[in-house]
Amino acid sequence: MDIKEMITVDTVEFDVDLNSQIEVLEKITDILMKDNRITDKTETLNGYIAREKECTTGIGFGLAIPHCKVESVIKPTIVYLKLNIPVDWNSLDEEPVNVVIGLAIPKKDEGTLHLEILSSLASNLMEDDFKDSLFSMDDKNKLIQFLHNNLV
Repeated sequence: MDIKEMITVDTVEFDVDLNSQIEVLEKITDILMKDNRITDKTETLNGYIAREKECTTGIGFGLAIPHCKVESVIKPTIVYLKLNIPVDWNSLDEEPVNVVIGLAIPKKDEGTLHLEILSSLASNLMEDDFKDSLFSMDDKNKLIQFLHNNLV
């Protein structure tokens, strides 16, 4: 799967005003529905919530990577949100989150695609240049190209 098919200008938003983790997950689900990437908002949202109950996806550095693998996802998708005000995420470093990279993976791709993306993100996050770029981008097309060049 080409990253450019997973993330588009329609799945990237900057300057987002949200107040809580649940609002962020709802926003991700709304974007997925609007872009015809899912068939059922409730199932998808519940997938994100269930994953957060297992273990936080707030990995630190002000970043969360919520992900779900449910039947209602029809196209693997990456949603990028940059929040105006950080929200509490119960992150591993106990810091609030201001960048969210949401992954929506079809149930049939369970165990492969999302692990590749998560692994690629994790290794790249060890590099300060990658982190700095990920947090400072404010152009959708440049962000998409950046992720295409650096993930999987």
